[in-house]
Amino acid sequence: LRSKGPRVADMGAATSALKNVGYSTQKQVVIKSWSLTLLYYSIVAIVLAYVVGFSIVLKKGYQASTPAAGSVAVKVKGVSVKRQPGNVAEPFVLYDATDLTVYDNGGVFIATNIMRTEQARGRCLGTYHDEACIPGGPDVNNCTEGFLSRTGMQTGHCNASKVQPGMHRCEVIGWCPGEPEEDEISPLGNVGNFTLFLRTNVKFPGMQDADGKTLEFTNANGTVPTFGWNLFSLNDILGFGGIRYEDIQATGADVVMNIYFDCDLDLGMEKCGPRLPFEVVRLDTPNSELSRGYNMRWLSAVSFVPDVESAPDAVFDAGGDTRAVVKAFGPRIRVQITGQGRRWDLMRLTTTLGAGLALLGVATLVVDLLLLYVLPLKHTYQGLKYQMYGAEEEEGVTTGSASEEEPLLGVGG
Repeated sequence: LRSKGPRVADMGAATSALKNVGYSTQKQVVIKSWSLTLLYYSIVAIVLAYVVGFSIVLKKGYQASTPAAGSVAVKVKGVSVKRQPGNVAEPFVLYDATDLTVYDNGGVFIATNIMRTEQARGRCLGTYHDEACIPGGPDVNNCTEGFLSRTGMQTGHCNASKVQPGMHRCEVIGWCPGEPEEDEISPLGNVGNFTLFLRTNVKFPGMQDADGKTLEFTNANGTVPTFGWNLFSLNDILGFGGIRYEDIQATGADVVMNIYFDCDLDLGMEKCGPRLPFEVVRLDTPNSELSRGYNMRWLSAVSFVPDVESAPDAVFDAGGDTRAVVKAFGPRIRVQITGQGRRWDLMRLTTTLGAGLALLGVATLVVDLLLLYVLPLKHTYQGLKYQMYGAEEEEGVTTGSASEEEPLLGVGG
């Protein structure tokens, strides 16, 4: 006869494994305790206050939002004057906004201090410290013919300077005279009172009106330049960021101006507008010796006869080209638009409520943790909450603990 031992052993192992597999169901246990009841409903009240008061009311959880997208066109106007002490023939020079303003896609630059150097092609002495030389010096880069320094191409000659007695500098071929190494501090007057007109256009993609058109804000349609709304002085804009005009007029500043929108579109577009005052932040480091402030250069076409008296160290080419180099310091204002538009949305409200009400489970979790692991009768609570009903009970065989309890499936009489 064939042995049945291995087959019986396999069946026993399978039966044992099946007995360890179970289905868990909910069991309601009522604990008569006023302290636990008070704790539970206190947590429930806190969660409901958070969901309704914070998530829905304060954070507008009933509204869908879309980022604001738009542009700002800047127009600067004003007149400035630069004093020229000692110049009897021309004691001052007038500049308007066209002379001092540079526009780009990201904002505007307004010059508050300028250095103008009229130049012509020729030979002259270098003006930077690394173009100083010692006649017969051992440095191989000291006035080396063909070497390109910051002022031009060196000729290999080390000449005495007529402008700076006792100094020798390398002669160069280039635009003469070279720009001075030291910046001139001679701020322009009245630039702080220049006005900036901001024409703002903002759209809220995905938000349409009854005709299907994208909702849009503009401060130019049907309005006139109005101080404090779409017209500001340079002093005003700098003041929004706590920047004093007097602190930046000589060296300039790199500034970003953020125009922020937070529009409740349920109230209508007439209630939509930018938040005032604008957020203005200075990007450069005011106290840095390496790179502070902001400056830029531009060229102006100019026709003049080079004057040897004004540039005694220069020899100009006959009939050569001429130009004027302007090095300007001032605030570079970068303009950006941020923000959002909000409108009622049932899906957003449903999502906010669902996420908030799920937090109600925190109250049950906290009370259960106290019952099962902290309070003195925790073992009794564990026996009440977790109860096992096995296969023996289904066959009518009860264990000692189960015989003292009511039948779980209603069997008995």
